[in-house]
Amino acid sequence: MEFGYVKVERKAACVMRDGITLYADVYRPAEEGTYPVLLMRQPYGRKIASTVTYAHPVWYAARGYIVVIQDVRGRGDSEGEFTPFVSEAEDGYDTVEWAAGLEGANGKVGMYGFSYQGATQWAAASQHPPHLAAIAPAMTAADLYHGWMYTFGSFDLQSCLPWAYQLARDTARRKGDTEAEAACSHVMSDPSGVLAQLPLAQGHPLLEAYLPAYFDWLDHPAYDEYWSRLNWLDAFKEQPVPALHIAGWYDFLLEGTLQSYNALQAQESRPDCFHRLVVGPWTHIPWGRKAGGTDYGPKADGNIHLEQLAWFDYWLKGEGGSALKERKPVRYYEAGSGVWVEAEAYPAGAEGDSRWYLTGTQLPANGASGGGRLAEVAGAEPGRAADVFVYDARLPMPLRSVLPQDRSAQQDRFEILVYNGEPVGAPLRILGAPEVTVSCQVMDGPTDLTAILTQVTPAGEARFLSVGRTEIGASGGISGWETATIRMRPLAAELPVGSMLRLELSGSAYPLLLRHPNGIPLQEAARQGPDALQIATVAVDASGDASWLQLPILGDTSE
Repeated sequence: MEFGYVKVERKAACVMRDGITLYADVYRPAEEGTYPVLLMRQPYGRKIASTVTYAHPVWYAARGYIVVIQDVRGRGDSEGEFTPFVSEAEDGYDTVEWAAGLEGANGKVGMYGFSYQGATQWAAASQHPPHLAAIAPAMTAADLYHGWMYTFGSFDLQSCLPWAYQLARDTARRKGDTEAEAACSHVMSDPSGVLAQLPLAQGHPLLEAYLPAYFDWLDHPAYDEYWSRLNWLDAFKEQPVPALHIAGWYDFLLEGTLQSYNALQAQESRPDCFHRLVVGPWTHIPWGRKAGGTDYGPKADGNIHLEQLAWFDYWLKGEGGSALKERKPVRYYEAGSGVWVEAEAYPAGAEGDSRWYLTGTQLPANGASGGGRLAEVAGAEPGRAADVFVYDARLPMPLRSVLPQDRSAQQDRFEILVYNGEPVGAPLRILGAPEVTVSCQVMDGPTDLTAILTQVTPAGEARFLSVGRTEIGASGGISGWETATIRMRPLAAELPVGSMLRLELSGSAYPLLLRHPNGIPLQEAARQGPDALQIATVAVDASGDASWLQLPILGDTSE
Protein backbone atom coordinates (compact mmCIF):
# COMPACT_ATOMS: atom_id res chain seq x y z
CA MET A 1 0.00 0.00 0.00
CA GLU A 2 1.02 3.65 -0.31
CA PHE A 3 0.92 6.45 2.23
CA GLY A 4 2.34 9.93 1.74
CA TYR A 5 3.64 8.91 -1.71
CA VAL A 6 5.84 6.12 -0.31
CA LYS A 7 5.24 2.38 0.00
CA VAL A 8 4.30 1.03 3.43
CA GLU A 9 4.48 -2.56 4.65
CA ARG A 10 2.83 -2.94 8.03
CA LYS A 11 3.66 -5.55 10.68
CA ALA A 12 6.67 -7.10 8.94
CA ALA A 13 7.81 -10.11 10.98
CA CYS A 14 11.40 -10.55 12.19
CA VAL A 15 12.24 -13.78 14.06
CA MET A 16 14.88 -13.59 16.81
CA ARG A 17 17.44 -16.30 17.53
CA ASP A 18 15.24 -17.70 20.34
CA GLY A 19 12.14 -17.93 18.15
CA ILE A 20 10.42 -14.75 19.40
CA THR A 21 8.88 -12.69 16.59
CA LEU A 22 9.20 -8.90 16.59
CA TYR A 23 7.11 -6.72 14.28
CA ALA A 24 8.00 -3.61 12.32
CA ASP A 25 6.53 -1.17 9.83
CA VAL A 26 8.63 -0.71 6.71
CA TYR A 27 8.55 2.44 4.55
CA ARG A 28 10.07 2.25 1.06
CA PRO A 29 10.71 4.84 -1.68
CA ALA A 30 8.01 4.94 -4.33
CA GLU A 31 10.45 4.17 -7.12
CA GLU A 32 11.82 0.66 -7.53
CA GLY A 33 15.50 0.36 -6.77
CA THR A 34 18.11 -0.57 -4.19
CA TYR A 35 18.37 1.54 -1.05
CA PRO A 36 20.12 1.63 2.33
CA VAL A 37 18.10 0.98 5.47
CA LEU A 38 17.43 3.26 8.44
CA LEU A 39 16.34 1.30 11.52
CA MET A 40 14.70 2.54 14.70
CA ARG A 41 13.93 0.12 17.54
CA GLN A 42 11.62 1.52 20.24
CA PRO A 43 9.26 0.52 23.09
CA TYR A 44 6.49 3.14 22.73
CA GLY A 45 4.52 1.90 19.73
CA ARG A 46 6.02 1.87 16.26
CA LYS A 47 3.31 4.14 14.82
CA ILE A 48 4.77 7.04 16.82
CA ALA A 49 8.25 6.55 15.31
CA SER A 50 9.71 9.19 17.69
CA THR A 51 7.96 11.96 15.80
CA VAL A 52 8.10 14.06 18.97
CA THR A 53 11.62 14.92 17.81
CA TYR A 54 12.16 13.30 14.38
CA ALA A 55 10.71 13.66 10.92
CA HIS A 56 8.21 10.95 10.06
CA PRO A 57 9.65 7.89 8.26
CA VAL A 58 7.87 9.10 5.12
CA TRP A 59 10.36 12.00 4.97
CA TYR A 60 13.36 9.68 5.00
CA ALA A 61 11.79 7.23 2.55
CA ALA A 62 11.15 10.07 0.10
CA ARG A 63 14.89 10.80 0.27
CA GLY A 64 16.02 7.36 -0.72
CA TYR A 65 15.91 5.15 2.37
CA ILE A 66 14.06 2.04 3.43
CA VAL A 67 12.92 2.93 6.94
CA VAL A 68 12.18 0.23 9.51
CA ILE A 69 10.40 1.10 12.77
CA GLN A 70 10.28 -1.93 15.08
CA ASP A 71 8.54 -2.65 18.37
CA VAL A 72 11.14 -4.12 20.73
CA ARG A 73 10.52 -7.37 22.55
CA GLY A 74 7.33 -7.36 24.59
CA ARG A 75 6.05 -4.00 23.27
CA GLY A 76 3.38 -3.17 20.73
CA ASP A 77 2.66 -6.27 18.68
CA SER A 78 6.03 -7.91 19.29
CA GLU A 79 6.14 -11.17 21.20
CA GLY A 80 7.98 -11.84 24.44
CA GLU A 81 8.27 -10.11 27.80
CA PHE A 82 9.63 -6.59 28.10
CA THR A 83 12.43 -5.91 30.57
CA PRO A 84 14.02 -2.55 29.81
CA PHE A 85 17.34 -2.80 27.96
CA VAL A 86 18.25 -6.42 28.77
CA SER A 87 17.43 -8.00 25.38
CA GLU A 88 18.36 -5.09 23.13
CA ALA A 89 21.90 -6.20 22.25
CA GLU A 90 21.04 -9.63 20.83
CA ASP A 91 17.67 -8.53 19.43
CA GLY A 92 19.33 -5.51 17.88
CA TYR A 93 21.96 -7.63 16.17
CA ASP A 94 19.34 -9.99 14.76
CA THR A 95 17.17 -7.12 13.55
CA VAL A 96 20.04 -5.32 11.79
CA GLU A 97 20.95 -8.45 9.88
CA TRP A 98 17.32 -9.09 8.99
CA ALA A 99 16.86 -5.50 7.81
CA ALA A 100 19.96 -5.73 5.61
CA GLY A 101 18.30 -8.58 3.72
CA LEU A 102 14.94 -6.90 3.10
CA GLU A 103 13.69 -6.68 -0.45
CA GLY A 104 15.29 -3.66 -2.12
CA ALA A 105 17.96 -3.20 0.60
CA ASN A 106 21.55 -2.59 -0.48
CA GLY A 107 23.05 -4.27 2.60
CA LYS A 108 23.95 -1.12 4.52
CA VAL A 109 22.02 -0.35 7.70
CA GLY A 110 22.08 2.78 9.83
CA MET A 111 20.29 3.18 13.15
CA TYR A 112 18.72 6.36 14.51
CA GLY A 113 16.57 7.55 17.40
CA PHE A 114 16.83 9.22 20.81
CA SER A 115 16.52 8.21 24.46
CA TYR A 116 15.58 4.50 24.66
CA GLN A 117 15.82 4.38 20.86
CA GLY A 118 19.40 5.65 21.22
CA ALA A 119 20.22 2.98 23.79
CA THR A 120 19.04 0.28 21.39
CA GLN A 121 21.67 1.54 18.95
CA TRP A 122 24.52 1.21 21.45
CA ALA A 123 23.27 -2.22 22.48
CA ALA A 124 23.07 -3.53 18.91
CA ALA A 125 26.38 -1.96 17.90
CA SER A 126 28.14 -3.59 20.87
CA GLN A 127 27.47 -6.94 19.18
CA HIS A 128 29.09 -5.77 15.90
CA PRO A 129 26.48 -6.84 13.33
CA PRO A 130 28.34 -6.99 9.98
CA HIS A 131 25.82 -4.86 8.07
CA LEU A 132 25.60 -1.98 10.56
CA ALA A 133 27.39 0.93 8.86
CA ALA A 134 26.61 3.95 11.07
CA ILE A 135 24.52 5.11 14.02
CA ALA A 136 23.14 8.43 15.26
CA PRO A 137 22.32 8.03 18.98
CA ALA A 138 20.68 11.12 20.47
CA MET A 139 20.11 12.11 24.10
CA THR A 140 21.03 8.72 25.47
CA ALA A 141 23.82 6.75 27.12
CA ALA A 142 25.95 3.74 26.26
CA ASP A 143 26.75 3.27 29.97
CA LEU A 144 23.37 3.20 31.71
CA TYR A 145 24.70 3.54 35.26
CA HIS A 146 27.00 6.55 34.87
CA GLY A 147 25.22 8.12 31.93
CA TRP A 148 21.54 7.58 32.76
CA MET A 149 20.41 6.20 36.11
CA TYR A 150 23.13 7.51 38.45
CA THR A 151 24.63 10.45 36.56
CA PHE A 152 25.37 12.48 39.71
CA GLY A 153 26.24 9.40 41.77
CA SER A 154 22.69 9.26 43.11
CA PHE A 155 19.62 7.69 41.54
CA ASP A 156 17.85 10.00 39.08
CA LEU A 157 14.47 9.60 40.75
CA GLN A 158 12.87 12.62 39.11
CA SER A 159 13.42 11.26 35.59
CA CYS A 160 13.34 7.51 36.13
CA LEU A 161 10.30 7.11 38.40
CA PRO A 162 7.72 8.86 36.12
CA TRP A 163 9.30 7.08 33.15
CA ALA A 164 8.88 3.76 34.94
CA TYR A 165 5.17 4.51 35.26
CA GLN A 166 5.04 5.33 31.54
CA LEU A 167 6.54 1.95 30.69
CA ALA A 168 4.22 0.25 33.19
CA ARG A 169 1.24 2.00 31.59
CA ASP A 170 1.97 0.44 28.22
CA THR A 171 2.45 -3.01 29.78
CA ALA A 172 -0.87 -2.64 31.57
CA ARG A 173 -2.59 -1.79 28.27
CA ARG A 174 -0.93 -4.75 26.58
CA LYS A 175 -2.36 -7.03 29.30
CA GLY A 176 -5.80 -5.44 29.16
CA ASP A 177 -5.71 -3.80 32.61
CA THR A 178 -7.42 -0.51 31.76
CA GLU A 179 -7.70 0.52 35.42
CA ALA A 180 -3.94 0.19 35.95
CA GLU A 181 -3.29 1.98 32.65
CA ALA A 182 -5.38 4.93 33.82
CA ALA A 183 -3.67 4.98 37.22
CA CYS A 184 -0.23 5.06 35.60
CA SER A 185 -1.34 7.90 33.31
CA HIS A 186 -2.46 9.85 36.37
CA VAL A 187 0.96 9.50 37.98
CA MET A 188 2.63 10.59 34.75
CA SER A 189 0.53 13.76 34.63
CA ASP A 190 1.41 14.68 38.22
CA PRO A 191 4.35 12.69 39.66
CA SER A 192 4.87 14.96 42.69
CA GLY A 193 3.17 12.55 45.04
CA VAL A 194 5.19 9.46 44.14
CA LEU A 195 8.42 11.47 44.01
CA ALA A 196 7.92 12.56 47.63
CA GLN A 197 6.73 9.24 49.06
CA LEU A 198 9.10 7.18 51.18
CA PRO A 199 10.53 4.60 51.06
CA LEU A 200 11.57 5.07 47.44
CA ALA A 201 11.60 1.33 46.79
CA GLN A 202 8.21 0.55 48.32
CA GLY A 203 4.58 1.51 47.82
CA HIS A 204 4.47 1.12 44.04
CA PRO A 205 2.12 -1.84 43.37
CA LEU A 206 1.67 -0.79 39.73
CA LEU A 207 5.41 -1.04 39.18
CA GLU A 208 5.59 -4.32 41.06
CA ALA A 209 3.03 -5.72 38.65
CA TYR A 210 4.08 -4.08 35.40
CA LEU A 211 7.67 -2.84 35.67
CA PRO A 212 9.64 -4.66 38.37
CA ALA A 213 12.89 -3.53 36.71
CA TYR A 214 12.45 -0.23 38.59
CA PHE A 215 13.31 -2.02 41.81
CA ASP A 216 16.37 -3.60 40.21
CA TRP A 217 17.65 -0.10 39.41
CA LEU A 218 17.25 0.94 43.05
CA ASP A 219 18.66 -2.32 44.42
CA HIS A 220 21.98 -1.69 42.66
CA PRO A 221 23.06 1.80 43.83
CA ALA A 222 26.74 1.07 43.10
CA TYR A 223 28.23 0.09 39.77
CA ASP A 224 28.36 -3.71 39.78
CA GLU A 225 27.90 -6.73 37.53
CA TYR A 226 24.24 -5.82 36.97
CA TRP A 227 25.23 -2.46 35.47
CA SER A 228 28.29 -3.79 33.64
CA ARG A 229 25.92 -5.90 31.53
CA LEU A 230 24.15 -2.65 30.59
CA ASN A 231 27.33 -0.83 29.67
CA TRP A 232 27.93 -1.28 25.95
CA LEU A 233 30.65 1.34 25.54
CA ASP A 234 33.77 -0.78 25.96
CA ALA A 235 32.48 -3.49 23.62
CA PHE A 236 31.54 -0.84 21.05
CA LYS A 237 35.04 0.67 21.19
CA GLU A 238 36.58 -2.68 20.23
CA GLN A 239 34.99 -2.44 16.77
CA PRO A 240 33.31 0.97 16.42
CA VAL A 241 31.10 2.21 13.64
CA PRO A 242 30.71 5.94 12.85
CA ALA A 243 28.48 7.66 15.42
CA LEU A 244 26.74 11.03 15.26
CA HIS A 245 26.08 12.05 18.87
CA ILE A 246 23.22 14.49 19.45
CA ALA A 247 22.75 16.18 22.83
CA GLY A 248 20.87 19.04 24.48
CA TRP A 249 22.33 21.37 27.09
CA TYR A 250 19.09 21.06 29.07
CA ASP A 251 18.53 17.34 28.55
CA PHE A 252 18.71 15.07 31.59
CA LEU A 253 20.87 12.64 29.58
CA LEU A 254 23.44 15.25 28.53
CA GLU A 255 26.30 13.63 30.42
CA GLY A 256 25.48 10.21 29.00
CA THR A 257 25.87 11.55 25.47
CA LEU A 258 29.06 13.44 26.29
CA GLN A 259 30.55 10.43 28.07
CA SER A 260 30.10 8.30 24.96
CA TYR A 261 31.51 10.95 22.62
CA ASN A 262 34.51 11.63 24.85
CA ALA A 263 35.35 7.92 24.98
CA LEU A 264 35.35 7.70 21.20
CA GLN A 265 37.05 11.06 20.75
CA ALA A 266 40.01 9.62 22.67
CA GLN A 267 40.45 6.95 19.98
CA GLU A 268 42.34 7.73 16.82
CA SER A 269 40.00 8.88 14.05
CA ARG A 270 40.13 7.01 10.76
CA PRO A 271 38.79 7.97 7.33
CA ASP A 272 36.51 4.93 7.46
CA CYS A 273 35.30 5.64 11.01
CA PHE A 274 35.01 9.07 12.58
CA HIS A 275 32.49 10.58 14.95
CA ARG A 276 30.67 13.87 15.36
CA LEU A 277 28.98 15.73 18.22
CA VAL A 278 26.12 18.24 18.04
CA VAL A 279 24.78 19.94 21.19
CA GLY A 280 21.81 22.29 20.93
CA PRO A 281 19.86 24.47 23.40
CA TRP A 282 17.33 21.69 23.80
CA THR A 283 15.48 19.74 26.43
CA HIS A 284 14.71 16.04 26.02
CA ILE A 285 11.51 17.02 24.18
CA PRO A 286 11.30 19.12 22.01
CA TRP A 287 14.41 20.19 20.10
CA GLY A 288 13.18 23.68 19.39
CA ARG A 289 14.14 27.28 20.03
CA LYS A 290 12.71 27.76 23.52
CA ALA A 291 13.78 26.25 26.83
CA GLY A 292 13.13 27.55 30.33
CA GLY A 293 11.36 30.65 29.08
CA THR A 294 14.29 31.72 26.88
CA ASP A 295 13.99 32.14 23.12
CA TYR A 296 17.22 31.02 21.47
CA GLY A 297 16.27 32.30 18.04
CA PRO A 298 15.35 30.87 14.64
CA LYS A 299 18.71 29.06 14.24
CA ALA A 300 18.37 27.16 17.52
CA ASP A 301 17.20 23.97 15.80
CA GLY A 302 20.63 23.69 14.17
CA ASN A 303 19.12 22.15 11.01
CA ILE A 304 19.19 18.87 12.91
CA HIS A 305 16.99 17.02 10.40
CA LEU A 306 19.39 17.82 7.57
CA GLU A 307 22.38 17.13 9.84
CA GLN A 308 21.23 13.57 10.37
CA LEU A 309 20.33 13.10 6.72
CA ALA A 310 23.80 14.26 5.64
CA TRP A 311 25.36 11.82 8.12
CA PHE A 312 23.56 8.84 6.68
CA ASP A 313 23.95 10.05 3.08
CA TYR A 314 27.70 9.94 3.61
CA TRP A 315 28.02 6.58 5.37
CA LEU A 316 25.21 4.69 3.64
CA LYS A 317 25.22 6.28 0.17
CA GLY A 318 28.72 7.72 -0.19
CA GLU A 319 27.37 11.22 -0.86
CA GLY A 320 28.49 14.65 0.39
CA GLY A 321 31.87 13.46 1.59
CA SER A 322 34.02 16.58 1.43
CA ALA A 323 31.63 18.81 3.39
CA LEU A 324 31.23 16.32 6.22
CA LYS A 325 34.91 15.39 6.52
CA GLU A 326 36.21 18.94 6.37
CA ARG A 327 33.92 20.34 9.05
CA LYS A 328 35.18 20.38 12.62
CA PRO A 329 34.02 17.39 14.68
CA VAL A 330 32.13 19.34 17.35
CA ARG A 331 29.30 21.83 16.85
CA TYR A 332 27.44 23.36 19.77
CA TYR A 333 25.13 26.22 20.59
CA GLU A 334 26.50 28.82 22.98
CA ALA A 335 23.88 30.51 25.15
CA GLY A 336 24.36 34.23 25.55
CA SER A 337 26.18 34.84 22.28
CA GLY A 338 23.45 32.96 20.40
CA VAL A 339 25.87 31.39 17.94
CA TRP A 340 26.69 27.87 16.84
CA VAL A 341 30.37 27.24 17.50
CA GLU A 342 32.57 24.65 15.79
CA ALA A 343 35.51 23.08 17.62
CA GLU A 344 38.09 20.37 17.09
CA ALA A 345 37.26 18.64 20.38
CA TYR A 346 35.00 18.70 23.41
CA PRO A 347 35.83 20.35 25.70
CA ALA A 348 37.97 22.67 23.61
CA GLY A 349 40.42 23.51 26.41
CA ALA A 350 40.63 26.31 28.94
CA GLU A 351 42.46 29.59 28.43
CA GLY A 352 43.74 31.89 31.18
CA ASP A 353 42.94 31.99 34.88
CA SER A 354 39.74 30.12 35.69
CA ARG A 355 39.77 29.86 39.49
CA TRP A 356 37.50 31.85 41.80
CA TYR A 357 38.10 31.51 45.53
CA LEU A 358 35.34 31.30 48.12
CA THR A 359 35.81 34.18 50.52
CA GLY A 360 33.72 36.85 52.21
CA THR A 361 33.18 39.68 54.65
CA GLN A 362 32.34 39.75 58.35
CA LEU A 363 28.71 38.92 57.48
CA PRO A 364 27.72 35.24 57.35
CA ALA A 365 27.50 33.81 53.83
CA ASN A 366 23.93 32.63 54.31
CA GLY A 367 21.63 33.84 51.54
CA ALA A 368 22.28 36.11 48.58
CA SER A 369 22.35 39.20 50.82
CA GLY A 370 25.06 37.71 53.03
CA GLY A 371 28.81 38.20 52.99
CA GLY A 372 29.87 35.29 50.75
CA ARG A 373 32.08 36.30 47.83
CA LEU A 374 33.79 34.76 44.79
CA ALA A 375 37.15 36.40 44.19
CA GLU A 376 39.99 35.82 41.75
CA VAL A 377 42.45 36.51 44.57
CA ALA A 378 42.42 34.27 47.65
CA GLY A 379 41.82 35.79 51.05
CA ALA A 380 39.19 36.87 53.57
CA GLU A 381 38.74 39.52 56.22
CA PRO A 382 40.66 38.76 59.47
CA GLY A 383 38.67 37.04 62.19
CA ARG A 384 35.99 35.76 59.84
CA ALA A 385 34.22 32.62 61.11
CA ALA A 386 33.61 29.47 59.07
CA ASP A 387 30.47 29.55 56.94
CA VAL A 388 27.79 27.15 58.19
CA PHE A 389 24.53 25.82 56.76
CA VAL A 390 21.99 23.43 58.25
CA TYR A 391 20.32 20.87 56.02
CA ASP A 392 17.02 19.43 57.23
CA ALA A 393 16.15 16.46 55.01
CA ARG A 394 12.44 17.04 55.74
CA LEU A 395 12.67 20.45 54.03
CA PRO A 396 15.08 20.03 51.10
CA MET A 397 16.12 23.00 49.00
CA PRO A 398 14.22 22.90 45.69
CA LEU A 399 15.68 22.45 42.23
CA ARG A 400 13.22 20.96 39.78
CA SER A 401 15.07 21.09 36.48
CA VAL A 402 18.26 22.10 34.69
CA LEU A 403 16.44 24.71 32.62
CA PRO A 404 17.91 28.24 32.73
CA GLN A 405 15.28 29.53 35.14
CA ASP A 406 15.50 32.24 37.81
CA ARG A 407 16.62 31.06 41.28
CA SER A 408 16.87 34.44 42.99
CA ALA A 409 13.91 33.76 45.30
CA GLN A 410 15.46 30.52 46.60
CA GLN A 411 18.81 32.23 47.04
CA ASP A 412 17.35 34.61 49.61
CA ARG A 413 16.96 31.70 52.04
CA PHE A 414 19.46 31.55 54.90
CA GLU A 415 19.83 27.76 55.12
CA ILE A 416 22.14 27.87 52.11
CA LEU A 417 25.53 29.49 51.53
CA VAL A 418 25.78 31.94 48.65
CA TYR A 419 28.97 33.34 47.13
CA ASN A 420 28.68 36.30 44.75
CA GLY A 421 31.24 37.28 42.14
CA GLU A 422 31.93 40.75 40.81
CA PRO A 423 30.26 41.94 37.58
CA VAL A 424 32.39 40.80 34.66
CA GLY A 425 34.11 43.53 32.67
CA ALA A 426 34.40 41.49 29.48
CA PRO A 427 32.32 38.63 28.04
CA LEU A 428 33.11 35.39 29.89
CA ARG A 429 32.83 32.18 27.87
CA ILE A 430 32.40 28.83 29.60
CA LEU A 431 32.54 25.41 27.91
CA GLY A 432 32.65 22.21 29.88
CA ALA A 433 32.08 21.03 33.44
CA PRO A 434 32.75 23.46 36.32
CA GLU A 435 34.36 21.98 39.40
CA VAL A 436 34.02 23.06 43.02
CA THR A 437 36.59 22.19 45.70
CA VAL A 438 35.45 22.79 49.27
CA SER A 439 37.19 22.40 52.61
CA CYS A 440 34.36 21.32 54.92
CA GLN A 441 33.40 19.69 58.20
CA VAL A 442 30.20 17.78 58.97
CA MET A 443 28.14 17.28 62.10
CA ASP A 444 25.78 14.27 62.05
CA GLY A 445 26.70 13.03 58.62
CA PRO A 446 27.14 11.55 56.17
CA THR A 447 25.26 14.07 54.08
CA ASP A 448 25.33 15.66 50.65
CA LEU A 449 27.16 18.78 49.58
CA THR A 450 25.41 20.24 46.54
CA ALA A 451 26.64 23.12 44.39
CA ILE A 452 24.50 25.22 42.06
CA LEU A 453 26.01 27.81 39.72
CA THR A 454 23.91 30.69 38.38
CA GLN A 455 24.37 33.75 36.20
CA VAL A 456 23.07 36.92 37.86
CA THR A 457 21.84 39.55 35.41
CA PRO A 458 22.01 43.32 36.05
CA ALA A 459 18.24 43.13 36.66
CA GLY A 460 18.80 40.69 39.55
CA GLU A 461 17.66 37.43 37.95
CA ALA A 462 19.79 34.39 38.84
CA ARG A 463 19.64 32.09 35.82
CA PHE A 464 20.57 28.45 36.46
CA LEU A 465 23.81 27.29 34.82
CA SER A 466 24.95 24.05 36.47
CA VAL A 467 24.62 21.69 39.43
CA GLY A 468 26.57 18.89 41.09
CA ARG A 469 26.84 16.94 44.35
CA THR A 470 29.02 14.66 46.41
CA GLU A 471 28.68 12.86 49.72
CA ILE A 472 30.65 14.18 52.69
CA GLY A 473 31.17 13.37 56.35
CA ALA A 474 31.79 10.23 58.37
CA SER A 475 28.96 8.37 60.07
CA GLY A 476 27.59 10.21 63.11
CA GLY A 477 29.12 12.81 65.39
CA ILE A 478 31.51 15.50 64.18
CA SER A 479 33.89 14.68 61.36
CA GLY A 480 37.30 16.15 60.79
CA TRP A 481 37.94 18.68 58.06
CA GLU A 482 37.94 17.15 54.61
CA THR A 483 38.33 18.34 51.03
CA ALA A 484 35.33 17.62 48.83
CA THR A 485 35.39 17.91 45.05
CA ILE A 486 32.17 18.36 43.06
CA ARG A 487 32.22 17.90 39.30
CA MET A 488 29.28 19.88 37.99
CA ARG A 489 27.04 19.53 34.98
CA PRO A 490 28.60 20.68 31.65
CA LEU A 491 27.43 23.89 30.00
CA ALA A 492 28.21 26.31 27.18
CA ALA A 493 27.47 29.96 27.80
CA GLU A 494 28.79 33.45 27.26
CA LEU A 495 28.19 35.75 30.23
CA PRO A 496 27.75 39.34 29.04
CA VAL A 497 29.41 42.39 30.53
CA GLY A 498 27.75 43.41 33.78
CA SER A 499 26.51 39.96 34.77
CA MET A 500 28.10 38.00 37.58
CA LEU A 501 28.57 34.44 38.82
CA ARG A 502 26.85 33.14 41.94
CA LEU A 503 27.55 29.84 43.69
CA GLU A 504 25.14 28.14 46.10
CA LEU A 505 26.20 25.45 48.56
CA SER A 506 23.64 23.40 50.48
CA GLY A 507 22.67 19.82 51.24
CA SER A 508 20.05 19.25 48.56
CA ALA A 509 18.70 20.13 45.12
CA TYR A 510 15.37 18.32 45.27
CA PRO A 511 13.79 16.60 43.42
CA LEU A 512 16.39 16.90 40.63
CA LEU A 513 18.86 15.16 42.93
CA LEU A 514 17.92 12.36 45.26
CA ARG A 515 17.25 13.61 48.77
CA HIS A 516 20.01 12.56 51.18
CA PRO A 517 18.38 11.48 54.48
CA ASN A 518 21.50 12.34 56.58
CA GLY A 519 23.19 10.05 59.08
CA ILE A 520 23.37 7.04 56.73
CA PRO A 521 25.11 6.56 53.37
CA LEU A 522 23.03 7.64 50.40
CA GLN A 523 23.30 4.13 48.94
CA GLU A 524 21.09 2.91 51.81
CA ALA A 525 18.39 5.54 51.29
CA ALA A 526 16.07 3.71 48.87
CA ARG A 527 14.39 1.60 51.55
CA GLN A 528 14.30 4.20 54.33
CA GLY A 529 11.03 5.71 55.54
CA PRO A 530 10.24 9.28 56.67
CA ASP A 531 11.69 8.59 60.12
CA ALA A 532 15.15 8.35 58.52
CA LEU A 533 15.06 12.03 57.50
CA GLN A 534 17.48 13.78 59.86
CA ILE A 535 19.37 17.09 60.22
CA ALA A 536 23.02 17.64 59.31
CA THR A 537 25.21 20.72 59.75
CA VAL A 538 28.09 21.62 57.43
CA ALA A 539 30.92 24.12 58.00
CA VAL A 540 32.84 25.53 55.01
CA ASP A 541 36.28 27.09 55.19
CA ALA A 542 36.08 30.14 52.92
CA SER A 543 39.40 31.67 53.95
CA GLY A 544 42.68 31.84 52.08
CA ASP A 545 42.87 29.29 49.29
CA ALA A 546 40.92 26.52 51.07
CA SER A 547 37.90 26.44 48.75
CA TRP A 548 37.35 27.49 45.14
CA LEU A 549 35.31 27.28 41.95
CA GLN A 550 37.16 26.16 38.81
CA LEU A 551 35.67 27.12 35.43
CA PRO A 552 36.68 25.99 31.92
CA ILE A 553 37.08 29.37 30.19
CA LEU A 554 37.39 29.94 26.44
CA GLY A 555 38.71 32.84 24.40
CA ASP A 556 36.96 35.02 21.80
CA THR A 557 34.16 33.59 19.63
CA SER A 558 35.50 35.19 16.46
CA GLU A 559 37.18 32.31 14.65
